[in-house]
Amino acid sequence: MMSNSRISSDVVLYTLLIIIVIMCGYWLSINLSYHTVKKDKGYQGEALTNRYLAAEYFLLRMGQDAEKVTLFDAKALQLKRNDTLFIPSIRLAFDSRRSEQILDWVRDGGHLIITGRVEAENDASQRDYILEYAGLSVERQVLIEGSTQDETPVNVSSVDDVLLLVDFDDYLVITKRPDFDFEVTWVIKDEDRIHGLQILLGDGRLTLLSDVRLFDNDYIDKYDHAAFLYLLATTQTEKLHSGVFKYSLYEDQLTLLQWLWKNAQLFVMSCILLFTVVLWMLMPRFGPLIKNSDPVRRRFLDHLHASGNYHWRQGSYAFLLTDVKQLLNQQVQMKYPQWSSLNRQEKILHFADISQIDSKDIEKALFDTEINHVSGFISTMKILEKLRKSL
Repeated sequence: MMSNSRISSDVVLYTLLIIIVIMCGYWLSINLSYHTVKKDKGYQGEALTNRYLAAEYFLLRMGQDAEKVTLFDAKALQLKRNDTLFIPSIRLAFDSRRSEQILDWVRDGGHLIITGRVEAENDASQRDYILEYAGLSVERQVLIEGSTQDETPVNVSSVDDVLLLVDFDDYLVITKRPDFDFEVTWVIKDEDRIHGLQILLGDGRLTLLSDVRLFDNDYIDKYDHAAFLYLLATTQTEKLHSGVFKYSLYEDQLTLLQWLWKNAQLFVMSCILLFTVVLWMLMPRFGPLIKNSDPVRRRFLDHLHASGNYHWRQGSYAFLLTDVKQLLNQQVQMKYPQWSSLNRQEKILHFADISQIDSKDIEKALFDTEINHVSGFISTMKILEKLRKSL
């Protein structure tokens, strides 16, 4: 009966638990709701570091070959005739030799798209050899009071006779220097301000834009920026076919460490290894240290103990007793000054009177030098100790 009642109570308990779970699930299904929220996380992956990734994808979708390259890398940068090279940076790493190499490629049929450093912010130590050769520059100019140029995009109608809307930075203006002497294929103007200009160099073309911000990921989809980029990428189509559109990210001058790593890796690694070893030698040590023991110097008592052990092992018992007898003689002489004037028999009688020891034993202990056994040494030491205590 007890087992049946227990089983029935367990069944009731489990049934109640199941009912509670079902009721909770039903309540949650009625009262809870969910919805999907789209949240912009910003650029992800390569777009975080590549400002012109959207422009590259757009050109690829349009059937135009496009790729990111690294300047001055002979293996990565293979410029060919009819290719287009877009350099959005201000080209700090372009010295006279590299600038002349790029210009030679343009004369052979390449297309170079660049911008310029604003002269008002230019460091005199940094020269733009390409723009100096072309006789062009980029300046920052204020707008005339009441002008509406900063409010509307520029109508670009001089590029292949196509009307486009492009939003240039109205404060950046291209100016021609007095020595400018090149054939101009088209000019982008906003009233009296030049924002784009293309000139012929040999069989190739050089395009200068006052502002290239309009091609990055944030602005490529504004107005007609994408179409404007496509026209620039296909400028060379009149020469058989358009080449590859290549663009380079920000190129700065190499630091000394970067140059050394690129040209002298073994030297840099040797310096790093040397620095690590020197630092390891100079850094303080932590933890238990090995105690430097002082030079071993035996105490005088250690020497006495060792000397005594040596004579004991050699059986020189009489020699060991000599020092004890001398010490006893000094103590007696200090207490009895007349001791040194007494003869042998008087000394024996004196000790016999004060110590109550047999005179024969005293004579043997004081004057016997023939001790050949340990037992004789021990008995003699006992007598000498009693004589010392009797003083």
